[in-house]
Amino acid sequence: MTILIQPAQPQDISPMVELLRILFAIEVDFNFDPVKHRTAFEHIVADENCGALLALSEDKVIGMCTAQWVYSTATGQKSAWIEDVIVHPDFQGKGVGHLLMEAITQWCRNNGCNRMQLAYDLQNQAAIHFYLKQEFTKTQLGIFSKPI
Repeated sequence: MTILIQPAQPQDISPMVELLRILFAIEVDFNFDPVKHRTAFEHIVADENCGALLALSEDKVIGMCTAQWVYSTATGQKSAWIEDVIVHPDFQGKGVGHLLMEAITQWCRNNGCNRMQLAYDLQNQAAIHFYLKQEFTKTQLGIFSKPI
Protein backbone atom coordinates (compact mmCIF):
# COMPACT_ATOMS: atom_id res chain seq x y z
CA MET A 1 0.00 0.00 0.00
CA THR A 2 1.42 3.36 -1.05
CA ILE A 3 0.58 6.31 1.19
CA LEU A 4 0.98 9.89 0.01
CA ILE A 5 0.98 12.78 2.49
CA GLN A 6 0.02 16.13 1.01
CA PRO A 7 -1.48 19.49 1.99
CA ALA A 8 -5.27 19.65 1.92
CA GLN A 9 -6.96 21.61 -0.85
CA PRO A 10 -10.49 23.08 -0.90
CA GLN A 11 -11.78 20.08 -2.85
CA ASP A 12 -10.64 17.80 0.01
CA ILE A 13 -12.93 19.33 2.62
CA SER A 14 -15.82 16.87 2.20
CA PRO A 15 -13.70 13.80 2.99
CA MET A 16 -12.11 15.73 5.87
CA VAL A 17 -15.55 16.38 7.35
CA GLU A 18 -16.33 12.66 7.02
CA LEU A 19 -13.14 11.77 8.91
CA LEU A 20 -14.13 14.24 11.62
CA ARG A 21 -17.50 12.46 11.91
CA ILE A 22 -15.60 9.26 12.72
CA LEU A 23 -13.41 11.05 15.27
CA PHE A 24 -16.28 12.86 16.99
CA ALA A 25 -18.20 9.60 17.34
CA ILE A 26 -15.62 8.57 19.96
CA GLU A 27 -14.97 11.98 21.57
CA VAL A 28 -17.77 12.81 24.01
CA ASP A 29 -16.91 16.51 24.35
CA PHE A 30 -17.83 17.33 20.76
CA ASN A 31 -20.97 17.16 18.66
CA PHE A 32 -20.75 16.53 14.95
CA ASP A 33 -22.01 19.52 12.94
CA PRO A 34 -20.92 19.24 9.29
CA VAL A 35 -21.75 22.87 8.46
CA LYS A 36 -19.56 24.22 11.28
CA HIS A 37 -16.76 21.76 10.52
CA ARG A 38 -16.79 22.57 6.81
CA THR A 39 -16.52 26.28 7.64
CA ALA A 40 -13.59 25.67 9.98
CA PHE A 41 -11.77 23.50 7.43
CA GLU A 42 -12.28 26.16 4.75
CA HIS A 43 -10.47 28.65 7.01
CA ILE A 44 -7.73 26.19 8.01
CA VAL A 45 -6.99 25.17 4.42
CA ALA A 46 -6.82 28.82 3.30
CA ASP A 47 -4.81 30.22 6.24
CA GLU A 48 -1.02 30.23 5.89
CA ASN A 49 -0.72 30.03 9.69
CA CYS A 50 -2.52 26.68 9.68
CA GLY A 51 -1.51 23.32 8.30
CA ALA A 52 -3.87 20.64 7.10
CA LEU A 53 -2.24 17.46 5.87
CA LEU A 54 -3.94 14.46 4.32
CA ALA A 55 -2.94 10.84 3.94
CA LEU A 56 -4.06 9.37 0.64
CA SER A 57 -4.14 5.83 -0.67
CA GLU A 58 -5.07 5.44 -4.32
CA ASP A 59 -6.34 9.06 -4.36
CA LYS A 60 -8.70 8.37 -1.43
CA VAL A 61 -8.36 10.45 1.75
CA ILE A 62 -7.70 7.96 4.56
CA GLY A 63 -6.31 10.24 7.26
CA MET A 64 -5.67 13.82 8.27
CA CYS A 65 -4.00 16.06 10.80
CA THR A 66 -4.27 19.80 11.32
CA ALA A 67 -2.06 22.29 13.14
CA GLN A 68 -2.26 25.95 14.08
CA TRP A 69 0.46 27.97 15.74
CA VAL A 70 0.39 30.51 18.53
CA TYR A 71 3.11 32.46 20.29
CA SER A 72 4.06 30.76 23.54
CA THR A 73 5.10 32.88 26.48
CA ALA A 74 6.55 29.72 28.04
CA THR A 75 8.98 29.07 25.19
CA GLY A 76 9.27 32.56 23.73
CA GLN A 77 8.58 31.18 20.27
CA LYS A 78 5.82 29.70 18.19
CA SER A 79 4.09 26.61 19.52
CA ALA A 80 1.79 24.47 17.39
CA TRP A 81 -1.56 23.09 18.50
CA ILE A 82 -2.19 19.77 16.79
CA GLU A 83 -5.83 18.91 16.17
CA ASP A 84 -8.03 16.49 14.30
CA VAL A 85 -5.61 13.60 14.05
CA ILE A 86 -7.60 10.74 12.54
CA VAL A 87 -6.90 7.74 10.37
CA HIS A 88 -9.85 5.88 8.91
CA PRO A 89 -10.38 2.69 10.96
CA ASP A 90 -9.72 0.51 7.88
CA PHE A 91 -6.18 1.91 7.71
CA GLN A 92 -5.22 2.15 11.38
CA GLY A 93 -2.19 0.19 12.53
CA LYS A 94 -0.49 0.46 9.13
CA GLY A 95 1.83 3.40 9.83
CA VAL A 96 -0.44 6.08 8.33
CA GLY A 97 -0.71 8.03 11.59
CA HIS A 98 3.06 7.96 12.03
CA LEU A 99 3.55 9.38 8.52
CA LEU A 100 1.04 12.14 9.26
CA MET A 101 2.78 13.02 12.52
CA GLU A 102 6.20 13.11 10.83
CA ALA A 103 4.81 15.43 8.16
CA ILE A 104 3.01 17.75 10.60
CA THR A 105 6.18 17.90 12.72
CA GLN A 106 8.08 19.07 9.64
CA TRP A 107 5.35 21.63 8.90
CA CYS A 108 5.72 22.93 12.47
CA ARG A 109 9.51 23.17 12.16
CA ASN A 110 9.23 24.90 8.78
CA ASN A 111 6.91 27.46 10.39
CA GLY A 112 9.31 28.25 13.24
CA CYS A 113 7.57 26.28 15.98
CA ASN A 114 9.71 24.80 18.72
CA ARG A 115 6.96 22.78 20.42
CA MET A 116 3.86 20.82 19.46
CA GLN A 117 1.02 20.17 21.85
CA LEU A 118 -2.37 18.57 21.65
CA ALA A 119 -5.43 17.69 23.66
CA TYR A 120 -6.78 14.17 23.72
CA ASP A 121 -9.87 12.41 24.94
CA LEU A 122 -9.08 10.83 28.30
CA GLN A 123 -11.11 7.74 27.36
CA ASN A 124 -9.40 7.18 24.00
CA GLN A 125 -6.68 4.76 25.08
CA ALA A 126 -5.71 3.98 21.49
CA ALA A 127 -4.97 7.67 20.85
CA ILE A 128 -3.04 8.03 24.11
CA HIS A 129 -0.91 5.00 23.23
CA PHE A 130 -0.35 6.39 19.73
CA TYR A 131 0.79 9.82 20.99
CA LEU A 132 3.16 8.24 23.49
CA LYS A 133 4.67 6.17 20.65
CA GLN A 134 5.12 9.44 18.73
CA GLU A 135 7.22 10.73 21.67
CA PHE A 136 4.67 13.16 23.07
CA THR A 137 4.91 13.43 26.85
CA LYS A 138 2.13 13.97 29.34
CA THR A 139 2.16 17.27 31.20
CA GLN A 140 0.58 18.45 34.42
CA LEU A 141 -1.65 20.81 32.47
CA GLY A 142 -5.39 20.34 32.02
CA ILE A 143 -7.79 21.95 29.63
CA PHE A 144 -10.81 24.06 30.45
CA SER A 145 -13.32 25.05 27.81
CA LYS A 146 -16.03 27.73 27.87
CA PRO A 147 -18.38 28.58 25.04
CA ILE A 148 -18.66 32.33 24.39
